[in-house]
Amino acid sequence: MTTPLFSIVIPTYNRARQVVAAVKSALWQTDADFECLVVDDGSRDDTQVRLEQIKDPRLKCAFNKVNKGQHASRNQAIRSAKGEWIAFLDNDDLFLPGRLAAVRATIAGRPSVGFWFTNAYIHRYDRIIGTLFDPARDIPEGRLPGHYALGDTYLPYVTTAVVVRRDAFLKTGFFREDLRMLEDTELYTRMIGGGLEVGALREPSAVRFLHEGNFTQDHRLGFVESVEALKAAGLPAETVAVLRNNFSCDGAEYFWKSLRPALARELLLNEVGPGARGSLFYCKTFIPTPFLRLSKAARKAYLQVRHQPLLSPPDVREVYRLIAPLLTEAKS
Repeated sequence: MTTPLFSIVIPTYNRARQVVAAVKSALWQTDADFECLVVDDGSRDDTQVRLEQIKDPRLKCAFNKVNKGQHASRNQAIRSAKGEWIAFLDNDDLFLPGRLAAVRATIAGRPSVGFWFTNAYIHRYDRIIGTLFDPARDIPEGRLPGHYALGDTYLPYVTTAVVVRRDAFLKTGFFREDLRMLEDTELYTRMIGGGLEVGALREPSAVRFLHEGNFTQDHRLGFVESVEALKAAGLPAETVAVLRNNFSCDGAEYFWKSLRPALARELLLNEVGPGARGSLFYCKTFIPTPFLRLSKAARKAYLQVRHQPLLSPPDVREVYRLIAPLLTEAKS
């Protein structure tokens, strides 16, 4: 068997229906020069039964007896990968059929780039509500400071949209398995800071599904650990401070939107400090919960009406058509 150009890496845990849809979106690529590596991280549902029903020589599954964590599962797949490039796919997201073909066409013209991130459609409330980033946005590329991996401020990526040259892991290392959060940020900071060139593909070639978050006290502890790891990786203190502030504000917004305004205020005061009291968002946390509940329902209804499939642009309608059978699969 010849060595594939791409190794698609999919870690999964207790998402039998969704991961089958993700795998099928990988297998329907118009560029067939790939292998698809799935690591089932000790699922207790029927993930193994469903995956074993898919008969395709490009699909290779590993079934762990013990749950090791998403980061360890990714590392496990990367170590066994044969492809020149690692293309990540989260188990509840989807690739569009031309994704790998688009990446192949682009990397051929820029052989020095080792870290590619691509655009993706954003799916929420059963609607495609936009893209990961505006294709016309000015995005830095080439050799960049490591802290540019900190997210949307510099490079608007998510792991599902990332393709990395496999030898970059051999040179820089793998995902840190001791971190509960920001393990991808920590790794990409090391890679980019170590000189790995960055490139961006602006046309969407995947579908990213947004779900309600689950920000808990455990997440806060995990974040503190990860911030310390980023400091150890050599990030400037001011960059770490901005990251911590942004995370705290995002967490507070989650608490607020999930109708827990008291927890939002507590997080802001603990992490941002007394100065948070002067912010507009802090004042918003005193809006009565019944009004928040109505506002949340109204926003969902607005997005569902505004992004009706029949009223969408032709490219988005085509995406709806392509993913419809996979969404049915994920719900069956």
